[in-house]
Amino acid sequence: MAGRIVPLKAPSGKKGRKRLIRMLLHAPVSQVRFRGDKVFLNFAGHRISDDIVVKRERHVADWSRRRKEVFIDRNISGRDREKSFRALCVHEAVEKFLAEKFGLTVDREADAVARRKEREYLEKNGGNWRSHELIVYWDWHHLGEE
Repeated sequence: MAGRIVPLKAPSGKKGRKRLIRMLLHAPVSQVRFRGDKVFLNFAGHRISDDIVVKRERHVADWSRRRKEVFIDRNISGRDREKSFRALCVHEAVEKFLAEKFGLTVDREADAVARRKEREYLEKNGGNWRSHELIVYWDWHHLGEE
């Protein structure tokens, strides 16, 4: 049974929550695929799939609390920003999964894990993290965020 990934369960207590987050930070994102307007990936022993909706998004990217959808700002799409677009899709899909499955707080716990997975995905696929951060930063400030 060596190498088998066992799906994680929701934590109980503060120590259990910290241990879960540590385990999630080290769990790899694998088999990332994009087909049409969908993203598919495996993370922490779970299969995740969400629809991708490109629209004017106030926070660069977000996810639906009701449907299996992630929203990406239309300014991020385009051939020159394809790696950043895909990395944001991975980030949002992982963040949505963590908030819904494990009840992690979106702004602190789920975002920290999703941000690490976004960076790992981007660097694995030949993207530049600093360039990606600048694209996201300027899109966010262009939309009026501080």
